[in-house]
Amino acid sequence: MNRINPYSSFLDQVLKPARYIGGEHNILYKDWTKVRATVALCFPDVYEIGMSHLGLKILYDQLNRVDDIAAERVFCPWPDMEDEIRKRDLSLVSMESYTPLEKFMIVGFSLQHELSYTNILNMLDLGGISLWQKDRSNDDPFVIAGGPCATHPEVLVPFMDFIVIGDGEDLFVRLAYFISGCREKGIARKDILQELSLWDGIYVPSCFTTLIDDRSGFQVVGEHINDPEKKKVLRFIVPSLKEYPFPTTSPIPHLTAVFDRFSVELSRGCTEGCRFCQAGMIYRPVRERDPNDIIESVVKGIKEGGFDEASLTCLSTADYSAITPLLLDLLDRVQAEKATLGLSSLRAYGMEPEVLDKLASVQKSALTFAPEAGSQRLRQVINKNISEEDLLKTTEQVFSRGWQKMKLYFMIGLPTETDEDIEGIMQTAYNAKRVGNKFAGGKALVTASVSSFIPKPHTPFQWADMISVDEIERKQEILYQAARKYRLNFKRHYSKESVIEGILARSDRRLANVLYDVWKNGGRFDGWKDCFDYELWQKALVDNKIDTALYLGTIRLDARLPWDHIDVGLKEGFLAQEWKAAVKGRMSPPCGKPADRIVHYSNLEDLENNHDKNNKKLVCYHCGIACDLSGMIEKRKEYMVDLGALTNSPYEKPKGMGRRKNQNATKAIGGISYRLRFSKLGPICFTSHLDLQKIMMRVFKRADIEISMTHGYNPHPFISLGPALSLGVNSLDEIFDVRVKLPWDDTNKILSLLNECSERGLIFKEVTPLEKIKNSIQIAIKEMEYFIPIVEKISKEEIITKYNTLLAAKSIMVDSYVKKTKTYISKDVRDKIITLDLVTLNCSQEQSEIINEVLPEFSRFGIQLRVDAPEGRGIRPMEITKILQRFDIPVGKLIKTKTVLI
Repeated sequence: MNRINPYSSFLDQVLKPARYIGGEHNILYKDWTKVRATVALCFPDVYEIGMSHLGLKILYDQLNRVDDIAAERVFCPWPDMEDEIRKRDLSLVSMESYTPLEKFMIVGFSLQHELSYTNILNMLDLGGISLWQKDRSNDDPFVIAGGPCATHPEVLVPFMDFIVIGDGEDLFVRLAYFISGCREKGIARKDILQELSLWDGIYVPSCFTTLIDDRSGFQVVGEHINDPEKKKVLRFIVPSLKEYPFPTTSPIPHLTAVFDRFSVELSRGCTEGCRFCQAGMIYRPVRERDPNDIIESVVKGIKEGGFDEASLTCLSTADYSAITPLLLDLLDRVQAEKATLGLSSLRAYGMEPEVLDKLASVQKSALTFAPEAGSQRLRQVINKNISEEDLLKTTEQVFSRGWQKMKLYFMIGLPTETDEDIEGIMQTAYNAKRVGNKFAGGKALVTASVSSFIPKPHTPFQWADMISVDEIERKQEILYQAARKYRLNFKRHYSKESVIEGILARSDRRLANVLYDVWKNGGRFDGWKDCFDYELWQKALVDNKIDTALYLGTIRLDARLPWDHIDVGLKEGFLAQEWKAAVKGRMSPPCGKPADRIVHYSNLEDLENNHDKNNKKLVCYHCGIACDLSGMIEKRKEYMVDLGALTNSPYEKPKGMGRRKNQNATKAIGGISYRLRFSKLGPICFTSHLDLQKIMMRVFKRADIEISMTHGYNPHPFISLGPALSLGVNSLDEIFDVRVKLPWDDTNKILSLLNECSERGLIFKEVTPLEKIKNSIQIAIKEMEYFIPIVEKISKEEIITKYNTLLAAKSIMVDSYVKKTKTYISKDVRDKIITLDLVTLNCSQEQSEIINEVLPEFSRFGIQLRVDAPEGRGIRPMEITKILQRFDIPVGKLIKTKTVLI
């Protein structure tokens, strides 16, 4: 497949060009001539954030499992890249085939948070697609959206053909087949949409009327224009995750992702019923992955991806019904793979001593807990089923096992909150620090991260008001002063961002023009503090005569809401019932557990004693989701049997377990050292030096070649790369040193194995044993050799005349940038040039094809330049090109051909 990146000529001019190159390990290429449907999976944020999103990986895998569907990824370009694309009148393209958005059949956006909405409009515009749904023709792509924010989508619906409500597995495949079949039959766009509007899980806004509700003043959704009986869109639910195994071979980013590890979804949904949490309401019922499938996915993902860290993720990790036996088994497996395990969404209880001991032996970073509120009274209001006693007990368990850091998440602006509750946040964090200091030598580090409460649709707090910017900032100041008093780390969220997010969360269709105006006037990446422009939003709201009090104030319980037509499965009145309980400070125990339990039983004996002999029922609030409670119990029994957790055996802590090694100890482990030469060609030439080292480590891990590591709190691999290559420079000859545990008896076999596990464009060529390293690579480098292609038709005689003039020059001055002082200095580099010859580049067909992806049809005829580069310091590639151009020699981007050592 001939893939030519349309951005390659200017990628070296933008920040983090690896965001736009594609070509990752496990990337899937499909021939468009052999598929029925093409789907662009669009994530409206930068690459490194989108590549950390599990939903994108799941849909990418599910769609591409089908032979005649091609799913490709598209991410939002950073403003500098957008400027370059617009300046050249190019289009936003996919990562796989570099195809413009407008060429896809379906263009789907993931709605993770409201402040990404301007990016959606920007991606559509850059992709050549009409922003407004009403302006699209029969041949245009179907623009759709899904994700948590799809349950309250009204501000976006004028731009969308339809919205997917609920789980995407299975439904998305059927959608792709249906639309492609209709297209093949020539069925009109409006008729396709009308048919889709009758499906469960599909909301087609153009098929519904709207009206203004007298009680609230909101613009709400009315009847279906063709079926007056259809007043709601029912969420699509995948009843079991067993049929949809978690993907273990997703593309692995070249650029370090935000969550740079292999993550597995533990379960979907949550039993806790926190009244502020939208996800806990809209993802019901709880559906757990089989523990054996989880273990298999983690181990396979680590091996095939080359990761050194894995994580389990769900809304509440501690509430997975087999969490204790699962972790005990999985921690052993992960440790055997020389990897660590991270846990997200922990609660301040439920982690048994045996698990914490095991976790302490492999976990390095801080543990995170979310008390959410600073007082017990307010925790009862929000239905957070923990006490300060729970938190402090967990703190003791954590710090006594060697951790020195803990993060605590809180919110301000919650319903019924007082200043006393605010002060309680830092008091709670300080109490945790005092406990931690007892075990950390007075050096416990506790960070309190505080965000602003935003009333989200489909939650018991959807009728609550949101506090103003001034009030947010007043409360943040109280927290700041308390943090200084208690010497705590304090992180706050930007108050003005939160207010705009609150407006968008409860908005109706009248806000669409506001969104458009903000985008039109430069609004981008509103979720990024450095990019967010509050004045831009304020102006758009005023210009469109929007009363923000309507969207931020208290809402009447009997009012119709802009999201009432989206049925997430909760019965009518359930949320109101929970709202009334909150106002009275009444708790609702976790559902799906016995009434006296806040965590699940961790072994079969306890489970059977309580459910079979004592006949304890599981709590159920009859929220409208039809949970199979007896089936839950039987599944939990199966899990315990499968994991060997049969009896309630007393735990005795093994000697030495959980002790942390001195973080200052960095004594090296022995091993055998080798020097390797490799090529770095094509898209991967735009990866940074630091990212290249991480890629190398993953290649070795996939090849099952163990690199020697330092000892200590933060061990690192013995791998040393040569001097950093300029971004965008292809190289046929780079060098690195590595120390490995076992000798390589057959170096040809090692090269073959590394290339088999490598990335496209990263080609291992030669291995040399280093019994005694006399010099590091940096010191050993003597010269560099480059090939500079001649890009214009020019006679050989004219070229010879020009470069003879260059060689005859007594001095050649260049302005060289000094990073340390951020200034340019003028220097003479004539004595650095050793030889200058006209040559034809000698490279293989494979190398030529890979280079072509970023240097289309590059000339093999050009100048070979050898320069003096003691310890890797010579003339920079950009300086070489400028020198040749100054002497009127028409050259393109150079290619490094050789590294000469002493």
